[in-house]
Amino acid sequence: MADGGGRTVVARAPVPRHEGDARTRSIWRHQLILAFSTVAIVTVVALLQPELFVIPTFGFGLTAVIVWTVLAVALPWHRLPSGAVLALPILDILSIGLLAQAGGDALGLLWAFPIVWLANYYSVGWLVTGICLVAGSILGASLANGSFQTHDALRLFAMVLTLAFIGITLSLGMSRTRAAARLMRRQSRQLDAALALARREEQRRTALLDTLQTGIAQVDPDGTLPATNAAYRRMYGIENLPMLHPTRAVEYRERRGEAIPAEQTTVARAARGENFAAERVWLFDRDGRWRLLEVSARYRLDGMIVVAEDVTAQTEAKTERQSMARAVSHELRSPLTAVLGHADLLLERSDLPDSAREQLSTIENAAERMQHLIARILQDPGRDPADAHTVVDLASIAVASVSAFGPAALSGGVRIVRPEEGDSAVIVGDGFRLRQVVDNVIGNAVKYTPRGGTVTVQVYSTGDEVGVSVADTGIGIPDDEVAHIFDQYFRASSARDAGIPGTGLGMGISREIVAEHGGTLELKSALGHGTTVTIRLPRTIDKETA
Repeated sequence: MADGGGRTVVARAPVPRHEGDARTRSIWRHQLILAFSTVAIVTVVALLQPELFVIPTFGFGLTAVIVWTVLAVALPWHRLPSGAVLALPILDILSIGLLAQAGGDALGLLWAFPIVWLANYYSVGWLVTGICLVAGSILGASLANGSFQTHDALRLFAMVLTLAFIGITLSLGMSRTRAAARLMRRQSRQLDAALALARREEQRRTALLDTLQTGIAQVDPDGTLPATNAAYRRMYGIENLPMLHPTRAVEYRERRGEAIPAEQTTVARAARGENFAAERVWLFDRDGRWRLLEVSARYRLDGMIVVAEDVTAQTEAKTERQSMARAVSHELRSPLTAVLGHADLLLERSDLPDSAREQLSTIENAAERMQHLIARILQDPGRDPADAHTVVDLASIAVASVSAFGPAALSGGVRIVRPEEGDSAVIVGDGFRLRQVVDNVIGNAVKYTPRGGTVTVQVYSTGDEVGVSVADTGIGIPDDEVAHIFDQYFRASSARDAGIPGTGLGMGISREIVAEHGGTLELKSALGHGTTVTIRLPRTIDKETA
């Protein structure tokens, strides 16, 4: 017939389901083996004793075997009761008896095939029945010839004994095989049940851990995180497991301070087997938020476990309480100063009675103690500096960022070329914000470079400016999209087509940070050949000052 497009479609008949049944295949196998063996022997007989073909019993026996074989192939055994199959080996025994009556013991050896069939698939009772039919066929053939002599008795005894030995041996072997198969099926069901139970327990445990607000992660000796709960994934921006320790979320010793080197992060220390408890680190996550974490690491039976608790809210609440206390204390200081001033003026008068002077001295001492208490409340030794710009080395920031992204690059098969040793690019700037820019640029280069590619990081310094150049051999950006790469939420089509996740915010934020430092962020790209991003910053201090 023709389809909607005018093409000829050949409809194939469905394959009968019973052709694939195990029982049907077994029936075919046993009957066809007998048929082929019979044909082979008859062929030899035709060459050596062609006169047998004129004996009626020989012809009847051969025809019967052929008929039973055709029926074995043609009948739908999957629709018939299992007992119907038993008729085939019984009929084969009788048919072989007719052949043996005409051709002698050579054709009688064919009895082994139906006896094996009965021994493999039926009870000992049916096996005995089959052997009795064989004995009856031999005895009947002898009596039909008019006599039963000694050699006939020996022939009967030898054939029955041989077939009985074969049948009983196979029957015992099949019994053991079936018992072993039943045992294996039972053990398999028990194993499946245990596996399903373990899987359900794992799912319940995972669901329970995901409800916790405390981050939990398992750490392997190579730094891989094979398992984490939802809270830890949110903190560190983990998307897929297992993975190496993420570098998008950077740990700092202090807020807006110095980033912790890659080999000293909490996960790196846990991977080395270090135990520590309630150590505080600042985490700058990939969404641009600061988190204060209390991190602990302990060894368990399945490896090191890292527990990270976000105490940012508690810390901010404590800071808010301190701010309120300072505000209240500041408001109290002014009237308290007035009280002290007037007390001093009154004490300077010479006409005060001793009792009044004593009372004023008490008031003055109490006010001084209160003033001292207010001064202690107003002290804030942990206050952030008003200006976060300090002397920083852009080369050191680049090297630290490369070290942080090294494990992720290695896992993805990407080679990173580090800046040359001794490079220096000292400027005055916000170290943690510049690290954010360099991390974003190098992270994008590693993420969008396929396995086998290279990311080259270079640092340069001239008299007027310093800079970092990051060149990759990645997927690149179409020419008509390069101008939009700094737009908010814009993502290149090459990245979307490759299925690489992202938000489209990083490059825009990075350009804003560079602009705040008076610099520029340049991007050049060719689709399929890679991208080069250059960070240029003006030098704000002399080398001698650095």
